[in-house]
This record gives sequence, structure tokens and C-alpha cells, in this order.
Amino acid sequence: MVTRRSGSGKSSLARLIIGLDSPTCGSIYFQGKIYTPKDGKAQIILVFQDALSSVNPYFSIEEILNEAFYGKKTTFELCQILEAVGLDGTYLKYKARQLSGGQLQRVCIARALLLKPKIIIFDESLSGLDPVTQIKMLRLLQKIKRRYELSFIMISHDPKICQAICNRVFLIKNGYLVEDNEFLKRACSTNCLTNL
Repeated sequence: MVTRRSGSGKSSLARLIIGLDSPTCGSIYFQGKIYTPKDGKAQIILVFQDALSSVNPYFSIEEILNEAFYGKKTTFELCQILEAVGLDGTYLKYKARQLSGGQLQRVCIARALLLKPKIIIFDESLSGLDPVTQIKMLRLLQKIKRRYELSFIMISHDPKICQAICNRVFLIKNGYLVEDNEFLKRACSTNCLTNL
């Protein structure tokens, strides 16, 4: 988890990692090599905070899931990935604007999973959801993490997310990432989230 107050550079860091922005100096390393997402298959995917802004609201869910590919996925593949995020194949025909925020966030996660990344970055992706939906999404993410053997980078200032899903916490301090395991201990000691 990467945390700090608003304006500290958390989202900028995510944009740098996935190649939406370019660093003024230095490089991004992934698995010991300089990582350039534009050189082929993206291994790190970003799920944005506002799901509706990250999709075309007039596209069907099928179109949204397929837009990440040059070719189309089969209906069977799309139904499988929707089931992995707790939705069924009937959602394929719905338009994005017809779904709730939580349902659309699940579609965005499904789209990320279709690309078979090694890491998914969630940039405040759960913060706009109501508390009940947030807990459901955290449970879902725990299952997805195990099933697909993924790593997550959670960008958030919410200690509930830290407690529920993270095993390491980094703060952005004066432009540097600093590991802060005490944050995790403090978040767990506040008992702000019951067992998922």
C-alpha cells in the first residue's frame, strides 16, 4: 500500500509506473529490468478511482471488456472473467451507465484481469464506494489475489484497506518512498474493520 495525504504524489507515482507520464529523471524497474509498458504486453495495470470516467458510458460491458484487445474474446471467456469478479454473463449486454458504482468497478477489475498482468494498481479505487460495497470489494480482491497469484499496489489513505489486504505499507515522504510497517500495526490496532 502507498499512502500519504492528498497531493503528495501517490497518483503521479501510479501514472509513472504504467507509463501515462514520463519521469523527469531515473527509470522504473520491474523484475530487475527497466520497465517500459509500451514495449509489448503491459504487466502492470491501473484501475482508476472513478470507474465511470475510465470507460465509455455508452459501451456495453462486452465492448468495454473487448476494447483492451485487438481481437475479440469469446463470450465464454468474458463470462468466465465476469464470474471471477462476482458478476454473471447477463451483464455483457448492459451499458456501463446502467450499472452501480460497485458493479462497474468489478467490470474494470475484470478488464484488468483479462490482460493477465502481474501487478494491478488500485488508485483510490474503493474510496468512492459505500462501506458495505467496499467490504464486498475487499473480500473479492482477496479472492482474486489468491486465485490469479497477483500482487496489488493499493494507493489509499484509508487504514481499513491497509488492514484488510496489505502486508507492506509505504509512505511518500519528501518525494521518496519510505516503508512504514508501524502504519500497518496502528491500522490493525484500531480494529477499524471486522474480519473479512
